[in-house]
Amino acid sequence: MKTPWHDKKGNLHFPLRATFDRVFIFRIPAPESYDKEKLFDIPDMYKKYYRKGEGIVLSVGPGFRDQKGKMHFLSEHLKPGAKISYDKSVPWNVTVDGLDGEEYNVVICGYKDVYGILEN
Repeated sequence: MKTPWHDKKGNLHFPLRATFDRVFIFRIPAPESYDKEKLFDIPDMYKKYYRKGEGIVLSVGPGFRDQKGKMHFLSEHLKPGAKISYDKSVPWNVTVDGLDGEEYNVVICGYKDVYGILEN
């Protein structure tokens, strides 16, 4: 799935770089209808309740140091472009301009808020 920061060739050009154990995520939009046949449209005011907490990783920090000074690197599998499941109650958001000039909301969460990588 492409994000507003993917160019026509499919390369990701996200302007922010995550630090520590942070992850920047582009939310996958809520569905437009409830069923596969698109018989029941979901009103805009209720779409936020149908969001599953899935998104595309835009940037991943290198890791963090514990209290003893040992470096903990993040998983090599969690990288930009990966489709993930995350804690949808994470309250941190930032607005970032896409390549098309529009503003988009980006989720910022900690590594531990990522539940898993979704296989295609």
